[in-house]
Amino acid sequence: MDYSRLCRGGGDGHLEALTGDNIDLIAAHLDVTYTVRLAACSRELYDMISKDEGKMHHWDEPCLLMPPPAYWFDEHWDVARASRLHDTVYDLVPLDHPRRSVALPFMHDRKWLGANGDWIAAADHHEWCLVNVYTERHIPLPSLPDSKIDHSSFSYQPAYSFNWGPAIDLLKIVICQVPTKGGRYADYKLIALFDKTIFYLEGGGDWRMLEALTPAPDYPNYCDAIELRGHVFAVDETDGSTYFWDTANENLMLPFVIPPPVVDDQQYAWFLAPSADGKRLMIILTVNKIGIANAEVPPDIPYAANGLQLRQYPPVATYVFELDPLSTARAGDFLWRQVNSLSDHSLFLGLNYPIIANLKKRESKAPDGTLVPFMRKNCVYTAYRNIRYNQYPKILRCNLQPDEGETVGVISLPKDGWDSVRQAAMWFKPALNIARSVLPLKKQ
Repeated sequence: MDYSRLCRGGGDGHLEALTGDNIDLIAAHLDVTYTVRLAACSRELYDMISKDEGKMHHWDEPCLLMPPPAYWFDEHWDVARASRLHDTVYDLVPLDHPRRSVALPFMHDRKWLGANGDWIAAADHHEWCLVNVYTERHIPLPSLPDSKIDHSSFSYQPAYSFNWGPAIDLLKIVICQVPTKGGRYADYKLIALFDKTIFYLEGGGDWRMLEALTPAPDYPNYCDAIELRGHVFAVDETDGSTYFWDTANENLMLPFVIPPPVVDDQQYAWFLAPSADGKRLMIILTVNKIGIANAEVPPDIPYAANGLQLRQYPPVATYVFELDPLSTARAGDFLWRQVNSLSDHSLFLGLNYPIIANLKKRESKAPDGTLVPFMRKNCVYTAYRNIRYNQYPKILRCNLQPDEGETVGVISLPKDGWDSVRQAAMWFKPALNIARSVLPLKKQ
């Protein structure tokens, strides 16, 4: 559909010739990105589409961005060459409403590596880049320093290793600060998170390798990282220790170490996130494996609202702690404080930069004790932790204040086989307000 005709004055493209029902019908057949572009054509269209958000799109609530189930796995190369449509069209799934399609033509022959707001970090076999979902602005990123990292391609998958031998796995690109027009799109801040090392990049500069506290071969085992108040924080999956570096230091010397908030024999999945006000560091941990003692798998419960498959599991221990690392660093006394409630907020963690969503209008529990509605406040939602994390294809919802006997809600994704997942599912918030800020909103 040529939505640009709606922006022209006069003739059959004149907006005054279209009724609200016509606009609804047109927008209902457009994907999310084109609906935003349609809203940017005029203030009249913006008002019509924004008022109809409850029926169609559910702007500003986290959704799952993922491949359609029919194309969940990578196809064999000769099959994939025959039809490339599914390489660029994805599902955007609100947790309690019908799924929508989203066209991302820039993803042809690319993998996404992370996201923040309207920006996706993507890679092909040769280049990393940042791309805006709505404007498709493309920002190429510099290569990692050859003096530190070898980059090659094996079986159409990028491979990395230290120059002195050991292979390393790229987990994700953390978009800590998105590029802006006011910063000439060069004010971004990124973390390239590998399992054994970390690189940091500020727009216009080069990647800098963060020094590890332990020398080879005793590498750390990083699993998540963020940037907060000019410092890079990374958590070690082995024991939950958190390292942080001052990015103002050009040499990025050895890091400070924050001890884990919990020390026991459990295996946890660790996540990092900023607090809602952006001042404190939060660490989130959930038990790494879920299941039932007798190994029975709960049946899938089809959710008619969006076609997702839900399951109920026994409660999973989930904890949130926070501290102000910069004030305690000076005193050398790192004391985590447990957060027992997120109040009207929920956390959405995974491949994307952490999303702290205000869900004041949502309930914290289902009135009848069932799994739905699946979107609730005061919960922690976890998805794929990195681009290679195929052994845990589930989306978990854990209530921080569960009732006695309350189960954990799980979105069951297609089972992993020998093939790799084409794109790891991640959280994404569709935003209509970008039509006012980035796209050229025209006056009628």
